[in-house]
Amino acid sequence: MKRISSLFTVSALLLFTMAMFTPAWANHMVVENVSLTEQNAADNYTNIKFDVSWENSWRVSEISGDGTPTWDAAWVFAKWKLHSGSTWAHCTLSSTDAHHTAPTGSTIDAASDGTGIFIYRSGDDSGSNNWDNARLRWNYGTDGVADDAKVDVKVFAIEMVYIPEGSFALYNGESADLTANFNSANTIISENALAEGAITWDRTEINWCGAQDNKGNTGGCAALGANYPKGYKAIYCMKYEISQGQYADFLSLLTDDQDNNRYPNSNGSYRHTISGSYGSYSASVPNRACNYLKWADGLAYADWAGLRPMTELEYEKICRGPETAGIEYAWGNANIASSAYTLSNDGHYNATVSNAATGSTGNASYSITDGDINGPLRCGIFATGTSTRAESGASYYGVMEMSGNLWERCITVAMYCYDNTDWDNATGAGSFDGQHGNGSLSTTGFADVSNWPSQTATSGYTAYGSSFHGGDWHNYTTRLRVSDRSDAANPNAARHLNYGFRLSRTITP
Repeated sequence: MKRISSLFTVSALLLFTMAMFTPAWANHMVVENVSLTEQNAADNYTNIKFDVSWENSWRVSEISGDGTPTWDAAWVFAKWKLHSGSTWAHCTLSSTDAHHTAPTGSTIDAASDGTGIFIYRSGDDSGSNNWDNARLRWNYGTDGVADDAKVDVKVFAIEMVYIPEGSFALYNGESADLTANFNSANTIISENALAEGAITWDRTEINWCGAQDNKGNTGGCAALGANYPKGYKAIYCMKYEISQGQYADFLSLLTDDQDNNRYPNSNGSYRHTISGSYGSYSASVPNRACNYLKWADGLAYADWAGLRPMTELEYEKICRGPETAGIEYAWGNANIASSAYTLSNDGHYNATVSNAATGSTGNASYSITDGDINGPLRCGIFATGTSTRAESGASYYGVMEMSGNLWERCITVAMYCYDNTDWDNATGAGSFDGQHGNGSLSTTGFADVSNWPSQTATSGYTAYGSSFHGGDWHNYTTRLRVSDRSDAANPNAARHLNYGFRLSRTITP
């Protein structure tokens, strides 16, 4: 019998630390000991075996007595190439949960499109996970791999947070601390289609917020179809912004033509540390949030990883959950640290802020606390095993840095956007239907998923349909508030020192 074989394997190591609520939150995710085993040549599949571990994992059946569950998980996917070749492709995994082997104490949910799996705790608990001999069924025949091919396989894992299904509020008031906050459709109660103008907002200054008409008189949403993600349905969201290590791993698996369009080439600028060349990129500080990501970069990473961008409605849901909307930051109140931070062990996986705010005062990297740091911080830097939600700067569900550090890029609800000259530009965002990436890119390194807006925007104000939320290390406090929509239809397509990205995935049957 001819057998597929793996001459060597490499695993991605993602190193993070965070904490929130009662349990400490996951960090130091490691995937190792990757191998191929138990080939079935008759049915053209083999198992990818690996060990996965991370510290301070958690699962709770309800948050603060509200009856909603949440947990952390790893989104696991794999890439393959012929050993004699140089082009990497996505492994098509079985979409049947039972075809995969979950180690004792864990659960595996397979994606219906075969792009990856989620692995997480089977029951409520907290502490370290150390799961050996997990097995994923790779349908290599579907990928055109011969039974006797010699292949290399790499396995990647991204920390995610489960955001449960449920309604949530949009701010419905006026505040000098906010710009263009929503003033209608106060509660999102379903994923049903919304008519043009069903969600509105007031423009309180000439800025980047969207407009219902093409002169910017009154803000209003585009017609949002039933498949436009509105935040009601359950999703997973990346616990952290894309890190520099994750982005370097991504670059290393692209072709030369693809990485030419995706490489930021900003090493040494504002704490960006990615360097290298075709086939071999690395980040000297891999666990630091990755800046200099343009809209097209984030969409390409999403497509490659089998994820998708979030919408601005989902951003608000992830931040506040079922809590009352107001002028709060992602940690649920309006108290924010106001002294410049001092870093300890900067550049290492255990970098900390030695003088972070305590109690109910939230921590976030922005213009005042950034001081002389001049750039993004380590993903999850404020969280410890005992930190409060505010101290760790965490959202209601435990997602980190949704206020500050780097901008969150989302799909807008606006119909038109301002391109620095006029309001005549249709965003096309209303046609976004939440499709996930399929693991592959165009030959030039761009996402190619139908109904993702402005996937090939490269410069200027041409990323129609994109938006900015949550502020960054370079902003003032108003931009960090969850309900602030000052840049909710800003179509800037360029790379910049404070632009990052975070991705999500809808729960599929």
